[in-house]
Amino acid sequence: MDKAQKKTLWFLIAVGLVYFCLMIPVNLTGAKNAEMLSVFEIDEFAQYEHVLRMVTPGSSIYQSLRNFFVYLHYFYGFPFYFFSALSLLPLKLFSPDWPANTQLIICWLRQFINVLPMILSAGIFTWLMTRFKKCILSLALFLLLLTVPAVLINNFWWHPDSLSLFFIGLVFYFLDRDDLRFGKNFYLAAAACGYATGIKYHGLFFGLTIPVLLLWGLRLKRLSVRQMLGKGFVFILIMALFFVLSNPLLLLPQERAEIIRTQQLQFEQTGFGTFTVNRSMLQNGSAAVAVTRENYAEIWFFVLALGGLIFGFQGSRQQRLVSVLMLTYLTVALGVTLNAATSRLHYFLPVAVPLFANAAALFHMPRKRMRRGQLMFLTLALMQFGRNLAADVPIYQDQLNRESTSASIQFYSVIEREILPDLRAGIGDKILRVSKDWKIYFPQQEQTAVQMDWDMLTLAAIEEWNPDLILLENENVELFSEPDILTEAVNPEKMEKIQQFYTLAAENQLLGYSLASQNRFGSAYIRIEKSSNE
Repeated sequence: MDKAQKKTLWFLIAVGLVYFCLMIPVNLTGAKNAEMLSVFEIDEFAQYEHVLRMVTPGSSIYQSLRNFFVYLHYFYGFPFYFFSALSLLPLKLFSPDWPANTQLIICWLRQFINVLPMILSAGIFTWLMTRFKKCILSLALFLLLLTVPAVLINNFWWHPDSLSLFFIGLVFYFLDRDDLRFGKNFYLAAAACGYATGIKYHGLFFGLTIPVLLLWGLRLKRLSVRQMLGKGFVFILIMALFFVLSNPLLLLPQERAEIIRTQQLQFEQTGFGTFTVNRSMLQNGSAAVAVTRENYAEIWFFVLALGGLIFGFQGSRQQRLVSVLMLTYLTVALGVTLNAATSRLHYFLPVAVPLFANAAALFHMPRKRMRRGQLMFLTLALMQFGRNLAADVPIYQDQLNRESTSASIQFYSVIEREILPDLRAGIGDKILRVSKDWKIYFPQQEQTAVQMDWDMLTLAAIEEWNPDLILLENENVELFSEPDILTEAVNPEKMEKIQQFYTLAAENQLLGYSLASQNRFGSAYIRIEKSSNE
């Protein structure tokens, strides 16, 4: 880097630090206790106990190592949990009572596993497109990427996507740095690709990129046919090696079987749906377009970014290389993402962030049109940036206030005030047994046992558990009691049992239970004691 590039780098670091700090207040919300995680981010709730166990010492060195490596939640690769657990070590050293401070732990994880990798990812893609040559252009792209509404929303939880995007960025960085020499950086890209695959399979999005680069090297006569095949084989070998190293439990037969079983379930849910068969983004048509415009960018900006990608082929050889990397990667990434049946907002991040970076390719116009290109990029980037901020400010404010405005927490306040005192008085010293849906808030408390079924509640589960109190989300009651839901079910046999339970709940016909309280969010059913004549 020359002096100007270093100056730009330090400026971006300063801006990134401010951005990082701005995320702290919102990431302290929604995490007063572990149960509150289920209200706002059910994935965080599912992950939380596992990362705590990883950093909890066992009765022996073997047990401690087992706690750390056998993380049990195999929906995501080990690198996500490894870096999460590693980031918690400073808390263990400087805060003796750290396990009791859920709010601090979750905020820490959100900041270092989501916010920081996202900042680094934006920096990598900014470097690829601007080389930090012009501070104002680099800053414009950097801020543009970080203020995309979906990027901001993704900063508000602890999840693998930012980490995965960071390793995707590293693959781009190393392949760009290699510059078709097929040397050390080419193999470093393979290692990063293995890690990206090990986290969330996103490294497989480079499945077209590497063959194209090898064929390009052959065309330029930098590789012979034999060398091309050899380099490709070594790339796959290194990628596979780092995939296994990033998920060492694949070497243990019992854990490997469980990982494979979990991933098969994951592919089934992504490919078809969790409870009902979902349509892909392509099939959702205008609805998917509306969500994309609201959370990512206007259609014209997608066109601009695509135009920048195509324009890059007219630039220098280095610019053409970046455009080839982007085009081949995005072809696969976009194809997979658009055809996935389960479409969640963050699934589009590995497509949108690299794609949007290409808008800065207008900066690389020929010298005669350079100033015009710079002005066009800055103008359009400013327009999109303004649109981003208009969406970001209310999103940020909603996050700050989400505890006070949560319908789930308000519902629990009603239950706590109007139902629990009489219910506890009625059962005396017995344990209060509660069954609830996922997003119902019910904090841990003495003399209380809470059941939550990831497969949804059924009559068989209720009969077995025999709860004193059943708490249901009205949204679930409405959805699963629909007469036609069986025709849309992924597993009709399982859905029939779920439908039976929620239909009875909707009609207040749950045998042995009576509707005690209901508001716009949830419904509470209490167990009716049978009389002696029954």
